[in-house]
Amino acid sequence: MTASHYKLDNLCVIVDNNNLQIDGSVDNVMSPYPIDEKFKSFGFNVINIDGHDIEQIIKAFDLAKSVKGKPTAIIAKTIKGKGVSFMENQAGWHGKAPNEEEYKKAIKELKKTN
Repeated sequence: MTASHYKLDNLCVIVDNNNLQIDGSVDNVMSPYPIDEKFKSFGFNVINIDGHDIEQIIKAFDLAKSVKGKPTAIIAKTIKGKGVSFMENQAGWHGKAPNEEEYKKAIKELKKTN
């Protein structure tokens, strides 16, 4: 509310919306949805994007810069661990580092996608 009240148009919030929390899916733990509507209710300009699409990310930042008189929230829909078979959509990897073997496997899988 403060950001909107003071018209902080130089403020841009980015929400990594991967549908997971540390203890599991947001549906099973505590849903924050609808995230975009909550930000709108506090006076934010809201931009929803695919958080894996670099062109959408750049366009969202450009749009956020052009908005005057209110802050912007970019809601980036993502997949946790995208591109790594054993990490993708797994809440258990929230805040956990892979061991050496897992790291090597992850890097190998990520190199295949590029």
